[in-house]
Amino acid sequence: MKHPATRQTSPHSPAPFWLAIGYAALIIYGTLFPLDEWRFPPAGWINPITLGLPAHVPRADLVVNLLAYMPLGLFLTLWLRHRLGWVLAMTVACAIGVGMSLALEILQSALPSRVPSRLDWLSNSAGTVAGALFGLAFNPRLPVGHRFATWRETWFVAGALGNLALIVLAFWTMTQLVPFVPSFDWGNLKAGMKPLGNTLRHPDSLRIVATLEAWLNLLALGLLAQLAARRSVVWPFLLFALAVLVLKIPVEGRQLTLELLLGWAAAAASLVILRLTHPRSLALGVIAGLVTAYALAQFEPGPTATTRAINWTPFAAQVGSLAGMGDLVDTLWPFLALGLAGRWLTPWRLRRLVWGLGGTLTIALAFGLEWMQQAIPGRHPDITDVLIAALGWTLPWLFTDTRGQTVAARIDGLPRQARWALPVLASGMLSLGAVGWSIGSAVQIETDERGRAMLPAPESLAPIHFPNYRLNHPRLPHPGTADIARLRIENPGWFGQMQRRARRGEGDLYAITVLAYIEPGSQDLARLHARLMQVRYSFRGEQAKPVALAYDWLYEQWSDAQRAQLRDKLAEGVGYLVNFIRRERLSPYNVYLYNSPFQALMAASIALYGDDPRGELYMRFTHDLWKHRVLPVWRQVMGQGGGWHEGGEYVGIGIGQAIYQVPAMWRAATGEDLFKSEPGIRGFLDFAVYRKQPDGTDFRWGDAGFFNRGIPDLNALALEYRHAAAYSLRPPRRGQPTSWPWGPLSDASLLEPQARARLPLTKRFDGIGMVIARSDWSADATYVSFKAGDNYWSHSHLDQGAFSLHKRGGLALDSGLYGPKYGSDHHMNYTYQSIAHNLVTITDPDDTALSDGKIVRRIANDGGQRRVGSGWGLSAPVDLSDWLDQRRLYHTGRIAAYAEAADHVVAVADVTPAYTNPASGAGEFSHRTRRVERLWRSFVYDRAADLVIVFDVVDASRPEFEKRWLLHTTGKPDISGTRFRVDTGRPGGGHLQGEVLLPRAPRLNAIGGPGFEFWVDGRNYDESGAVAKALARRGQPAEPGNWRIELMPASPSKPDQFLVVLAPRRDADEPVPRLRLLQQGRLVGVEIAQPDGPRRWWFDPDNGDVHFEDASERRSLAGGLHATAPGWLPGWADSVWRTWFGR
Repeated sequence: MKHPATRQTSPHSPAPFWLAIGYAALIIYGTLFPLDEWRFPPAGWINPITLGLPAHVPRADLVVNLLAYMPLGLFLTLWLRHRLGWVLAMTVACAIGVGMSLALEILQSALPSRVPSRLDWLSNSAGTVAGALFGLAFNPRLPVGHRFATWRETWFVAGALGNLALIVLAFWTMTQLVPFVPSFDWGNLKAGMKPLGNTLRHPDSLRIVATLEAWLNLLALGLLAQLAARRSVVWPFLLFALAVLVLKIPVEGRQLTLELLLGWAAAAASLVILRLTHPRSLALGVIAGLVTAYALAQFEPGPTATTRAINWTPFAAQVGSLAGMGDLVDTLWPFLALGLAGRWLTPWRLRRLVWGLGGTLTIALAFGLEWMQQAIPGRHPDITDVLIAALGWTLPWLFTDTRGQTVAARIDGLPRQARWALPVLASGMLSLGAVGWSIGSAVQIETDERGRAMLPAPESLAPIHFPNYRLNHPRLPHPGTADIARLRIENPGWFGQMQRRARRGEGDLYAITVLAYIEPGSQDLARLHARLMQVRYSFRGEQAKPVALAYDWLYEQWSDAQRAQLRDKLAEGVGYLVNFIRRERLSPYNVYLYNSPFQALMAASIALYGDDPRGELYMRFTHDLWKHRVLPVWRQVMGQGGGWHEGGEYVGIGIGQAIYQVPAMWRAATGEDLFKSEPGIRGFLDFAVYRKQPDGTDFRWGDAGFFNRGIPDLNALALEYRHAAAYSLRPPRRGQPTSWPWGPLSDASLLEPQARARLPLTKRFDGIGMVIARSDWSADATYVSFKAGDNYWSHSHLDQGAFSLHKRGGLALDSGLYGPKYGSDHHMNYTYQSIAHNLVTITDPDDTALSDGKIVRRIANDGGQRRVGSGWGLSAPVDLSDWLDQRRLYHTGRIAAYAEAADHVVAVADVTPAYTNPASGAGEFSHRTRRVERLWRSFVYDRAADLVIVFDVVDASRPEFEKRWLLHTTGKPDISGTRFRVDTGRPGGGHLQGEVLLPRAPRLNAIGGPGFEFWVDGRNYDESGAVAKALARRGQPAEPGNWRIELMPASPSKPDQFLVVLAPRRDADEPVPRLRLLQQGRLVGVEIAQPDGPRRWWFDPDNGDVHFEDASERRSLAGGLHATAPGWLPGWADSVWRTWFGR
């Protein structure tokens, strides 16, 4: 193979000089951008050396500043080395870089959107020094320079063309590893490999275009490396490229994909098979591969559905961010390689002609592709890409001279000693695939989102109009003069706290905005504006909240130019949130929607609407999501009484952040007051009160690892409704706003710790099918909960018909621990399943189907309810309509009859659908085998006798299916015949006595103790002791239980009845009433001996009726299962449901 030998660079080559001048001009432009905001600094010229350092150093900003000035130090050193010598050249280069950075920081005093910074100056200076030191690699008198020069001369042709080829490879490496921040945290490593595993598990999700791009880019780079080499570099290049791709795994924010690996494999096969050696063939291959790959990349739609006009301001989107710098290099290297290949092909006499024609074609291609991107959703057409493309094509023509002779290059085959690398490489690739496949398999059954309902794109929704929309700013809830006056009187220290948080403009953006609004002129708005413009939207998009708040509250204080820029930034944030919510299919049933994205979307949409055409488009989506998706789900789940289906802390970190904020923001902007029209929102306050057990902790229900967490919006909502009991649960400090962005100020007059004593002792939360009752409001009260309702997917358990009982501690437990982590074996096999709850299981030994999600996993056969909800391989419904379309899946029970009075609470529930639906019977993992034809549970709390009565009617599909009536405890049960006693297992705790009236001659067993605490299907799911360690580490008052009572009929039968009476008592020696089984025809019951005469409870197993009888009367209290109440709504009932809940 022949290479055109480039003329050796003269000691006085102008290349480094022009590179230094050009790069310095680029730095000056980027630092002083935008150029149209210049004004004389009102505070005078600021010397950054005199400024302090921020308490928090943004890592991304630091890396950007270092990297931005490194090339300047390198170019200056290389230019000056022949004139001044290496030491003096480095000194002068550093002085120029440090001085230029200082001058630019001072000049930024005249830009409202820029703020001089001592940290920026120091990091820029450090970058210059690092670049100058890097120049030592080119000094052949030093060991490092000598080794580099030897390696360079051995492997690659001499001259500028070889240098530029190596620079192209370096630039490509940079684009793969930006932001250059490795993290070997296991969570980050898993995230880095997750796309690889997902695509391996779902080959049909492979992105063919991305695979082609990777193949063509790597093939072109390999051909370019071979073009510049003196010997064969195919295998060294392939190993180098693979190493770079694998290094993406630990780099934060980067991921290794199957598309990249397949592209690498295709490039490897192409390079090995083609074995091109002629320079013309190699150069033409480089050009063809890069042009095709670049065009494919430009036609690929982006992550959003929005189309954008071309940006005509050079570098506007790339200034000041590491991502922007990476974007520039990502555009530069392909065109630099194109120019290099073209230069290699062109005879010296035709250089100007080819340069001009090629440059024209390059600009036309780049501009045409950018122009067409205006019609491609999610793309950001930018004139900067055209300029960078032209620069990349031009550089090889300016700094190379190919006149002279040709030099033969020796092409070596693969050395015999290196052939061992082939099996090692193959095994390495297989290992990568295996690890990627396994990521997540030990954690949870992953959800298959494909083919599911999606939220509509904004463009598909009809335009909206609000008759009473507040067009003036501020639109979001904000402090009035009365609030400010109250704060100054009641809590003047609050202002000092805000000032400390603001840290003179370098601290919390919320605090800065609040102070700027309350005390105009007190904050440096130029600095605030600059920080807002530097916001980068990521993760759940919560960064849009401070941008929306500052734009809205400080609207009148911004200049026209600043407002326009903030609108662009706000529109970017809303677009990010719309795309994020749609792409991730965030559901109103799930915590993630309320853990920032929804509130951020609402705030940003309200602030932008009416000020910018994009605002109307995004408000269509926000309005549709709120009024047609979220609010109907709230009505469904909260019902008339309030309540929420997610367990424990998820109430606080999810719905508890939106329940006040969203309606408050909506009311402030539109005038529509949903606090007045939605009883469920008011009922949420009752739910917060009633879920507190007598010991002050939250009840143990659903996914819950913490039992004393606050609810962020609770106090604001309590102030709205003047709900003293909810307000007194965790009263705020004096004189402070109680919600974001501004809730009502705390009010000491509402603080009344005894307010809950005025509430009823019983509360039914109809939306979730829950009843909570207590004997009184004292710390020694009996506290019971009963649940029978539908499944709402998120962070709840398979526990319809379950009850819990508390008296001076847990006596009938919702057992298991939420952990040690989500999706662990303990969580999915025990805690989540029915076996961990106080209900009835019916076991078919053949119910052993493996999971059918992305990860195939064996789950213990606990004999429990259908596996429905989060973690079981099916994504959440995106709205009520989606839920109703799958109602046969999510309908799991109902309280068919309910009655309450001062001395009793009665709930009759049909939980048959929790075990059986029309899909049950085929042995599928979620629907399970058909085991249950009927399961009715009547739950009675007799407050007068302080007894709980549970009556179950169970019809199994086959007599050999074993039924177990379960009761979970902490202490070891003491069983004697048909009676049992148990306590809380701790000093001063309560005691429980139970008696089994049905079935007759029962089998009553205690399961538990060391090695059997979480026993199910032949295994103890204690995670080899990890459950106990997690419990000790958390320090939470969890009650995972150690024992359970299993009550079984004496002999197999299809129908069976269970009648059990439970007597919670404060002390072990407290008397328990004498009980007697009653039977009268088909009716069964229990008689409770009382001093003023017996109390009798009768149950009708045929229709679910419950009757009560005492010395004075007999009355029917509850019924509703008279005939064959349908397990699933018919079509006409679905329509009624949709009409009510979707109103």
